[in-house]
Amino acid sequence: MRRMMSFAAFGAVLLFFVGCEKEIVVPANENQVVRKIIEVGIHDASTKTALGTESAGKFPVLWSAGDEIAVVENMGLETQKYSVYRLKAGEGTSKGIFEHVSGDAFPSVIQDVVYPASAMKPSDVNLDKIPVIDVASLIPSDQIYTKDSFDPRAAIMHFHSDVEAPIVLKPAASIVCIPVKGWAGDVVTSVRWQHFDGRTRTIDLNCPDGIELSDKVTNFYIAVPPMETNTANCIAYVNFKNGAVQVKTPRNKAQFLAGTLHRFPEWTMSKKTKWNIMYIGSERNAATWKGVPMGSGRYMIDDNELSWWEFRRELKPDKSGPRMAGPHKVIIDLGNVEHIKGFRIKGKEDKTSPKYGITYTNSDGKEVDIYGSQSYNPPYNVHVKFMTEAPDQQYIQNFGSKSDWKSTEAGVEFYHCTKTNGMAYYYGSDMKKWWEFDLKQPHDARYLVMHFEHGWDNAGKSTAASMLKIAEFDIY
Repeated sequence: MRRMMSFAAFGAVLLFFVGCEKEIVVPANENQVVRKIIEVGIHDASTKTALGTESAGKFPVLWSAGDEIAVVENMGLETQKYSVYRLKAGEGTSKGIFEHVSGDAFPSVIQDVVYPASAMKPSDVNLDKIPVIDVASLIPSDQIYTKDSFDPRAAIMHFHSDVEAPIVLKPAASIVCIPVKGWAGDVVTSVRWQHFDGRTRTIDLNCPDGIELSDKVTNFYIAVPPMETNTANCIAYVNFKNGAVQVKTPRNKAQFLAGTLHRFPEWTMSKKTKWNIMYIGSERNAATWKGVPMGSGRYMIDDNELSWWEFRRELKPDKSGPRMAGPHKVIIDLGNVEHIKGFRIKGKEDKTSPKYGITYTNSDGKEVDIYGSQSYNPPYNVHVKFMTEAPDQQYIQNFGSKSDWKSTEAGVEFYHCTKTNGMAYYYGSDMKKWWEFDLKQPHDARYLVMHFEHGWDNAGKSTAASMLKIAEFDIY
C-alpha cells in the first residue's frame, strides 16, 4: 500500500489511519456464500492521515500491486480458517477489486477480515492452527526497518461484526516514531521498544543492512501493541554495530491506543556510541525493573542515568551461600584517542531494586533462599590505567584473572572517597550527583582499564567489597 504523510510540528501524538478505514463491498450480483470477487473501497480518502513519506501533507491511501486481505471464518475458535484475496484491479486508486487466491473460508456472513493477509500466516508452522483471539498478538515482535515508514507486515488492521454490515478495517496497532540523530560512522543494527502496563511488550526493529546516522534525523517507526493502562512506562534502545547502546526511558503521559501515532522528540546520540566494552568482569543476567534497564555492563555507558550496571551473584566456593561475583573490572575502548582531564561516576538513583538470590542446599540438607541487598552501592574507589595501544588477549586474560589490583602497579592511578564524609557527600542525598574528580595529570588515551575495588555499604558509611552498582561513567 502506498503511504505518504506529514507530521504537525507541535504534535507529539497524531492519529494515524484516522478514517483510514477500508470498506469491503460485496457486489450485488455476487454469490453471498461463495464470494470469489470482493470490491474494496476507502471512504473519504482526502482526510486520511496515514504513515509514509513525510512531505505531502494529507493524502489518499492507495492500493498497491500485491496487496492481500484475509477473510476469516470462526476466528478465535479451533475451527478457524481463512481465505486470501489479492488485488486484481484498482492499483493506485482508493478502490480495488480483490480476487480469491487461496483458502476455503466463505462464510455466509463475513465477520472478520484482517489486513495484511500475511498476518494470518505465521512463520512457524506449529502456530498455524492456533486460533487468533487477540488481534494485537498478530503484531510481529521482530520487524524490519523500512525507510520513512513501518514494516508493512506490522500495522495490523481488523474488522469484526456479528451481523452482515459494511466491512470497515480499523487499526490494531499503535505506531511509535523514534527520530534519531548521530555521528558520522554510527551504524544502527536494531532499535528495541519495550512498554510495561502490567505486561511486558518487547518489539525489535531490525536493520539487516545497518542504518548509518548523520546530523539529519533518521526516523525509526515501530508498530506496537496498544497499551491497556494509562500509567505504562516505556524504554527505547538503539543498538550499534560496534556493540554500543543508547537508552531513553521516557515516562508516558498518555495511553498508547490502537490507531494512534506517537512521535518522540528528536534524540541525538552521544559520542558514547563510539565506545565499546572490551572486557567485563561480571554483570547480572537481568533485563528491566520498573521500566528501567539494569544488569548489563553496557548500561554504564548508555548515556542514560537511570539504567545501571550491576554485578551478578554466585555461590561461594564452599557452596554455602551467595557472594557478589568479581573482581569488578572493565576495559572500555573509547573509539578514538581522547585528551582526558578527568572522569566522573553516577550512582543508581533508586535504593530498592528487584529481589533476586540463589537457592542452595546448606550443610543441614535444607534448601535456602538468600536475596541480594536493596541498596545503592556505588563505587567507593577505582584503579585506572590509561592506554593508547589496544590491550592484547593475553593482557586482558591476565587482567581478568587478578583478584585485586594494587595501586603500585606501573601506570595505574588510584582514586577513592573518604569514609568520614559518607556516600551522600559524593553522590548527593538523592543520588543524583556525579562523583567527579580531576586526574593527577591529563592523559591522551583510547583505552581505559579499570578495577572498582570497593563499593559503599548499604548504610553509605563504609566500604563493602562485594557490592557495586554503576548508573553511568563519563570522561571530560
